[in-house]
Amino acid sequence: MIKRIVWIVALTAVTFVGFTYLSQSKAETTETEEHEEIDFQHIPLSEKQVKTVDLRMGEVQNKELDATLQVTGALVLRAQNVGDVASLMGGVVKAIAVKEGQQVSKGQVVATIENTEVVSLQREYYTAYKECELARMEMERQKGLQRAGAGVMKSLQQADKSYRVAHANLVGLGRQLQQVGISVSAVAQGKFTTVFPLRAPIGGTVSEMTASLGSYADMQTPLMKIRNNAAVECDLQVFEKDIHRINKGDRVLLSLTNQPGVKVSGHVYGMNEYFNPGTKSVAVHVKLDATRNAKLFDGMYVTGKIATGRQYCTALPAKAIVSTDGKQYIFALNHAPKKGEYVFSRHEVTTGASDGGYTEVSLCKHIRKGQKIVTENAFYLASLTGDHGEED
Repeated sequence: MIKRIVWIVALTAVTFVGFTYLSQSKAETTETEEHEEIDFQHIPLSEKQVKTVDLRMGEVQNKELDATLQVTGALVLRAQNVGDVASLMGGVVKAIAVKEGQQVSKGQVVATIENTEVVSLQREYYTAYKECELARMEMERQKGLQRAGAGVMKSLQQADKSYRVAHANLVGLGRQLQQVGISVSAVAQGKFTTVFPLRAPIGGTVSEMTASLGSYADMQTPLMKIRNNAAVECDLQVFEKDIHRINKGDRVLLSLTNQPGVKVSGHVYGMNEYFNPGTKSVAVHVKLDATRNAKLFDGMYVTGKIATGRQYCTALPAKAIVSTDGKQYIFALNHAPKKGEYVFSRHEVTTGASDGGYTEVSLCKHIRKGQKIVTENAFYLASLTGDHGEED
């Protein structure tokens, strides 16, 4: 019995040691595989692979390209094209004459406000109107006496002064009534009202309506906004390194980010002279050309290109450039094939202008003059390195 127990204990110990060794060996193998780095300077391909994927090669060329700058931005409405409808006097909303989304013209009545205190202003104007009439009549009487030789110059001067003061007071009160929207000619005839209109300050579309019937309208809170979307412009964000390339009059082609296929053109007419908060970019202002079918609103995001002129530069076919994780790469042939084996290396490049299927590239120092570059199906090499990149 004792021998049997010893034998079981020994067998259990051997089994435990064996499992421990196997687990450790497997973990070490997995760790080695995970930490195995891809050699981007030595990517081998057989001649058969090159022919199968139709891998084509060429050299960097000097080309004259239409230089364009890739930019992003948003459509904006300037302050001159957004109007608030607010009352110059407090009161109760009596009527609303428009609906949200409705087109209105400048000066159109959009709502009416009721305020009994406005009667006091009308009464003051009516009194001033009568006083001005009396002062004018007295001045005319004194002028008549003066012409007949029976007048006194001092009395004429006093009458003239009284008329001028009365007229100035009348004009001041009249402008207050006109600002409120009340007809001064009606008040001069004794026709008073407790209701005055609110008019659209600009032509455009009614938006952000907060007014409701019976609500109180004060002078600080707008009842609605009017937006003239026909005058929408664009602000493009250009980074510090590219500011020197932008000039007034540069043509711009824009695409709406969320409306594929919609293209809008325009031109640069100015830019800010300060950086946007939190970024090293400057807002470039673009005046848009007239569009018929596109619906453009404030806040729409856009991507686009600014044409900055033609320039000579080193360029490669756009298909030679592969984008991965926000970076651009090309693949170069290291040397002439040996025994049917090709060896390639990956190199990061900086891209610039694009035109006619070619893209400007700034090559790294490792690329030799005349070295062959993969110009077709470069994405195949990217997939071999695990990047799964896309052609630029």
